[in-house]
Amino acid sequence: MATIEEKASPAARFSYMSSGVLGLGMFGISLAAGIYNSYVPLFIRHYVPSAAIIGLIVSVRTLMGVVLNTYFSARSDRTQTRFGRRLPYILIGMPVTGILFMLFPWQIGAAFLIVVDLVYAVASNVFYAPTIALMPDVTPAPRRSQANGIINAMAGLAALLAFFIGPALFHMGRPLPFLVVGVLFFIIPFIMWRGIREPAIGAPSSDGVGIRHLLHAARRIVARPDRTALLLLAAVFFWSGGESSVETFFVTYGVYHLHLASATAVITIGLFALAYLIFAVPSGFLAARLTRRRLVLGGTVGLALAFFALSFLSSVWPIRAFALVGGFFWAFININGYPWFTTLAEPADVGAFTGLWLMAAGLGNFVCQPAIGFLMDRLGYPWLFYGAAASVLLGFLAVLFTPRRKVLAS
Repeated sequence: MATIEEKASPAARFSYMSSGVLGLGMFGISLAAGIYNSYVPLFIRHYVPSAAIIGLIVSVRTLMGVVLNTYFSARSDRTQTRFGRRLPYILIGMPVTGILFMLFPWQIGAAFLIVVDLVYAVASNVFYAPTIALMPDVTPAPRRSQANGIINAMAGLAALLAFFIGPALFHMGRPLPFLVVGVLFFIIPFIMWRGIREPAIGAPSSDGVGIRHLLHAARRIVARPDRTALLLLAAVFFWSGGESSVETFFVTYGVYHLHLASATAVITIGLFALAYLIFAVPSGFLAARLTRRRLVLGGTVGLALAFFALSFLSSVWPIRAFALVGGFFWAFININGYPWFTTLAEPADVGAFTGLWLMAAGLGNFVCQPAIGFLMDRLGYPWLFYGAAASVLLGFLAVLFTPRRKVLAS
């Protein structure tokens, strides 16, 4: 009997061109996120001086992202159009999001800005998860790590462009970076429509649409004798929560504990992202030789050790060296975890599995960040790295209990 891996995406063919076109979607999403994170909180702060209210807005957006990503990812499994299952969400959602993005610098007042922000959060989450779910749809299971490496490298490049080019555009004119992203959000869907051919999956099953389909997929995962999918969801909860906590709190750690200038701290954590970008593509290709399971296990151990070592360091250059090491091992984890998880899904359930993966990662961020922040407040700043290392090691333990078998190594 054919395995799920053998049946997945029957018409899929790996090509660097299709992976690059898929990467354009994540390039645009990452570029928008970088520009948004740099400037929109400052716009809101101008009108809303209360940190508590701003925190409430951020929490609402986070929860909206978890719920909407999960819903639209599962719903796209049951969408049948002449454009395919995932592309309609991209063709509609991305241009609408681009229009909303261009409205941010035109500040009319607090109410206008907050409404635009919340509507933008809805629109951007309509197409985010379907964009991710396209990769396993159009890529054969054994090559998904390679494709994911290319896609994530393009997303990482966009993040660096937002960091370096965004301020220059903003200096030339406040609306300029928002206009550039808005225009790209019209161009990218057209390129994806012309460059990607979704495989025909067949008629939807009778397990419902949206939330019903998602719950049905979750029940199947829980009921399986093979616990691999369930263990991977637990793993991404912990490793995502640990890594995102370091990204969130490192600048605070650097400024208040190490007494670094904020720019120095930003550049230091930026080296983590740079190493991830450099090793994203090699990590995908290494999966063909070493298996995803081995790479993820090695990555979690290496990342946890890097975090633990960072808790003892106070000089900038050793810290930067271990930030590079951490980014290297994070690439092993993040590039191979999701492709491994999608090989456990039937072709008609890839969207639901993608939604569950994003939900687990989002909930990990939502739970671990305040928990580690609490440890920092109560026990001291080094607990940022103790807590993050412990969280990543819990992810390692979850993966360790997955069956010892060859995981699509060829």
